[in-house]
This record gives sequence, C-alpha cells and structure tokens, in this order.
Amino acid sequence: MQKSEALKAGINDFFEGAFEVVTMDVPTLYACEVRVMPEQCHPRHGRKVFAEDAVANGGETIFAKTVTKKWPKVQDICAQLQDFMRIPLTIQLLANEQNNRRVGKDGSLPREVRGAMNSGHQGDVQQGPTPLDHANFRILHSSGQELELKTDAEGRTEVVLHPGTFELRCEEGSDYDRLVPSTIQVPFTFKRFEFCITALMKKQCTFQVVDHLNRPFPRFPLKLTARDSNSQPVSLMTKANGRARGRVGMGVHIATYESSEEPSSWPIANLAQELEVKDIQEPQLFRICVHRVRHPCDIVLRTRCDEPVRRCPFTIRSSEGKLPKVIASGITTELGVANCDLPVGKLHFSLEPGHLSPFVNTQFDIQVNELGDFLPNRFQVDTKSAEVDIHLVTPDGETASFCKFSLWPKFTEAGSRVLEVVCRTDANGVATATLCLLEPYVFRIKGSGPSGAEYMSQEFAFVTDRRAVTVVVARSVLCEIPEENVVFLVDGSGSMQAYLQDVKAALNLALIQQFHKTTKRFNVVSFTEGQVEFRHELVESSQSNVEDAMRFCEYMKAGGMSNLSAALRRAYRFKKVQAVYLITDGKCEVNEEVMTHLKIAYLGHPLRPKLHTVGINCVPGRLSHRALQSLADMTQGNFRAVCLEQEHSSLASGFPKGLDFPGQSGLMPSTDEEPVIGPEEDAEYDDSGFEGAADED
Repeated sequence: MQKSEALKAGINDFFEGAFEVVTMDVPTLYACEVRVMPEQCHPRHGRKVFAEDAVANGGETIFAKTVTKKWPKVQDICAQLQDFMRIPLTIQLLANEQNNRRVGKDGSLPREVRGAMNSGHQGDVQQGPTPLDHANFRILHSSGQELELKTDAEGRTEVVLHPGTFELRCEEGSDYDRLVPSTIQVPFTFKRFEFCITALMKKQCTFQVVDHLNRPFPRFPLKLTARDSNSQPVSLMTKANGRARGRVGMGVHIATYESSEEPSSWPIANLAQELEVKDIQEPQLFRICVHRVRHPCDIVLRTRCDEPVRRCPFTIRSSEGKLPKVIASGITTELGVANCDLPVGKLHFSLEPGHLSPFVNTQFDIQVNELGDFLPNRFQVDTKSAEVDIHLVTPDGETASFCKFSLWPKFTEAGSRVLEVVCRTDANGVATATLCLLEPYVFRIKGSGPSGAEYMSQEFAFVTDRRAVTVVVARSVLCEIPEENVVFLVDGSGSMQAYLQDVKAALNLALIQQFHKTTKRFNVVSFTEGQVEFRHELVESSQSNVEDAMRFCEYMKAGGMSNLSAALRRAYRFKKVQAVYLITDGKCEVNEEVMTHLKIAYLGHPLRPKLHTVGINCVPGRLSHRALQSLADMTQGNFRAVCLEQEHSSLASGFPKGLDFPGQSGLMPSTDEEPVIGPEEDAEYDDSGFEGAADED
C-alpha cells in the first residue's frame, strides 16, 4: 500500500486533481495494477473490481506488475495516462474592441482585428469582443509542457490536451498584455470542449524624462521591467523633447537606465523608479526625474579656414592625479563635432589624429560647470604641412608632361608675404609641392609666352586633405611652332561649327605671339569641298599681313562636307613650306586614297614638309584618333589631341571614366563671339578688307 499511495500522490500532483485517483487492497501478493475504470465500477458502490473482472467491465489497463515484473515509476504512469486521456479542445481568441481603438496613432485597429471584422466602414465598428485572426499565444502546464498556438481567420484554434490546469500567455513582444481567463481547467471527459478567451491590449503610455535641472533628457535609453511577472522588459528611447511612447502591460514596473556599460560611466546616478500602469481608460503620463552626473557637451572643432575636423579620434581625461582617468572618448562627426557626456570640473581634451590625418595633435582644457555649460565650445585645430603629389592629366586621360604651373595660398595671415610656388611636372605628369593641408590654394597655368604654350591657361582654387591630387589640364590647340615656313590647314566643314571660335582664337594667338615681326612665313587655308587661301603664296609676318590673316580667320564659317585629299594636295603646292598644321575634328574621311595622295605629295616635295595633325575631341583608340595619328606618322610629324568645349555634349560619353569632359570641368576658356552659321550653309568668305583667292581643285 505504501507504493500505491506514493503513486497516487504523484498522479494527483501531475494532473492537479483533474480526476479522482482511488487505491484499494487486492488479495494477490505484490500485485500492482493501474486502470482507468468506468464510474459504475467505483468502490463506493460496494464492490471491488480488479484483475480480469476489471477488464471484463470495460477497464483500460495502464500498468500491470504481473506483466512487467517491476514496480511502476510515476513519470511513466503519468505519460501513459496523458496519451490515453486526450481531450480535444477548441479555443476562441477574442479582443476587447474598446481597448483596440488605441492601437495606432491614427486610431486604427490592429491587423488581426481589421482582418476579421469584414466591416464596410472603419467608423462603423460593432461593439463587443472581436475575433483575433492569425494571433499567436502559448499554453503552459505545471510540468513544464509548453505549446505554441496560432488562431485561424476566425480567431479559432484546435488542440488536444490532457486533463489538468493550463496557463495562457500572450506572445512575447506583442501589443497584448494578458489573456482573460489566464488559466483553463481541462476536465476528465472524452468529449470536445470549447473555451472563449479574451485578449487585453497593453496600455499606451507616455514617459517624460527630465534631469535634476528640469531639462528634457533626449535619447535616454529607458527600460521598463514588470515587478510581479516574467514578461519581457520594454525598451524605449526618448526623442529630442525627452518624451517616449510605448505600450506597457498593467501593473507595477521599474524604470531603469538601459546600458551594457559599467554604472560608473553612466551620465546619470542610479535609477530605479516604480511606475504603476492602471487598468483605466484615461491615458497616463509618467514623469521620470534623473540626476545627471555628466552633461552633454558638443565641442566644435574647426581649422583656420573653417574646415570641419572630421572623423578624428579624441580622448578626454580628468586633470587630477598622477595617472589621469579616461572620462570619454570617441570620433568626431562629419561636421567636426566631438559629442560626449562630461562630469562637472576641469578636464583635459586631447585630439589624437592618425599618421595620415591632415590634423595636428591638439590638446586643451575644458571647464564644465554645475549648470551643464562648458568652455570652450569651439576650438581651432592646426593642420599639417605635407609633400603633395600633383598629377596633371589631359581630358583624354594622357599625362600632362612638363607642364609648368604655380601655387599660392589663397588666405594668409596678416603681415605675412604671399609665397608663390612654381612647379613643373616630370615626364609622368607628376610634380611635388609642400602644402598646408585643408587650406585653399590657387592653381594657375599662365598664358602662353612668345614661343607658345603646350597647355591652356587656367586658374582655380582647391582644398585637399590628401597626399596626392589629380588636376585635369587642357592642351592648347597650337603649341610652339619651330618651323620657319608653315601652312595652317583648317577644316571648315559643318561638324567644326562648335569649335570654330576656339580655333580662330588659337590661330590669332599663334600669329601674334609666334609670327608677328619675325622672319617666319605663313599661309592659312580653309577647306570644305573646296579650298579658300589667305594668299596664293607664303607671306612674311609683317604687321599688315598678320592683321589681314586675323581678319581672314574672323570671317571663316563652317558648313558643308570636307575633302581632305584635295586640301592636302593644295597645302603641299607651296614650294617653300616646311610644315603643314592640319586642324580638324576627324570627321573627314581618311581612306587609302587620302593616304596615297599624302604620300605622293610628301615624297614629291623637295623639302619633305611634315604634316602635324591637331585632332579636336578625338576619343583615344577610336577611328578618327588612329587615322590622324597615321597621317602624322607618315610624314614624321606629330599628332596633337586637344579637347575643346562644344555646345552639344555628345562626345562627353566617349571620354574615359573618372575624367571631366572639358565642357563640364570649366577648364576651357569661353568665348563671347557671335555664333557661327549652321552646317547647312556652305563655307563662304567675305573678301572685303583683305586680298583673298578661291580655287577649286
């Protein structure tokens, strides 16, 4: 009987008295049987039913020692009883709609309620509980058994349980606080049972966090922990006004500061304030007062030229003791602000830039007062002087070799001299200069001298924090012309309209700087389908001839097609010519016929004049670029690729990535002359004011 009584107690504890457990004596020695018997076989009816008689009367044998030859274990018997006594249940989960009205900021109902209501108008909400569709909740038994359940579209779910008491809980992190009733008692009867459960919403509460100076505490990490339950804590972050809103369950909660850091580094004293959320309809506002031990300090760091000291590490230490204690550390923002929380007193600020940083190691003291104000709130940081490699490239991606330019600081201290630094790139297009980082410098390429210039003049200001910068410079149309007798052959076809003003300016500049009052002789020939010559022969560089040639250039217009072969033959007719400068955009056709005619003209000329080709906006590697290069190579001349601004940026897409198109970078000088005629007009010249001649080849 002792073992039977222990087994009875174990079954009652597990099933929590959901059914009656009866023990009785039997005549068989050491016998022990566990059966589930019909109610009419209860001993209180005056007759003991056991062994084969119990089976005959409909008893279900759970355990028989005569079969197993062992004494039963409580957990095994309870498990077999669970498997035998399976009770089907239907649970209907509802929500109190009056509470649900406060789910959204706009007063909308939660998704589960909206999906199950099927109402025509949101304003016409029916009163009373509403089914919760697709809502999760849990069922727990005292033995540790736990089930996760989810309702269907009608707010129902089906489950099979054994007799006993089960606890109902909402899903962790949901907007629901608790389920009513919170427990259900499953009876010992073999028929389906239905339970109706109501889910109560958590209450929307507002929390105002202020410090001991009655100032709002922004970005305060607030943690609310329920005092009398095991529910998941609620974490909130206050906004700029020190307020935070969130849903909290009913009951008493402890408000604390949420941080993984040591309490000694917290900006406030220890906080543990009790808040009671009541089950009332009125909204609740909780005021949480904290005592600041550190005040927020935003220290603005700027250079002499007001550049922000961005992404730079800093450390703040106490100024007391032999070994100063680190109070705060961090990295400045993109705006050059050091954000930190500091205690009252005198502190030491140290800016600790890296080796490649443009900023200088800087240290200064900060005084934080009791009211949270501090000085200084702005500090100037010096920058380093470093050797900076300046890479010059042309818009087509080639290195700008042997380019002379100058640098000088845009702003200098009062009374100091402005020291201009003159630089010249090497064969790789690189020059090195000592610059003060993050201070503005003016980059300048001066205008061409008497012998012409390889690169166009330009000037701009720049600031850098790096040890290497890249500058895009544009080649001039015509560089130094060493030959004494030259012919300028200008393409006047319609495609040249966008560049013609720049070509005129380049020709005029070359005539003034390199030909005027010299012993050189020249001629200018413009060609389309035909050719128009400035003079029939090469002329001296007298003042009148230069002026007439400039006037001739001014009246040049673009239009029509181009016949390059005939133009080259015309240029090579001049007996004393030593070089021909062909200026074109490469749109003219260069085929075998042109190459053959050029070869014949070149070899047939006694002076073997070189053909120097100037290609405007010819993309490297493309057909026009290669064709003009081939023409120059055939006569041992030079090919010069230049980039000029045009009205339509159709060629911009053809330039290498990472380089600015000349028309967009502002490197090229703009002109104020009147626009030339369109490509539909033929190239005609007004011969008033100069002696000209036109001839057809």
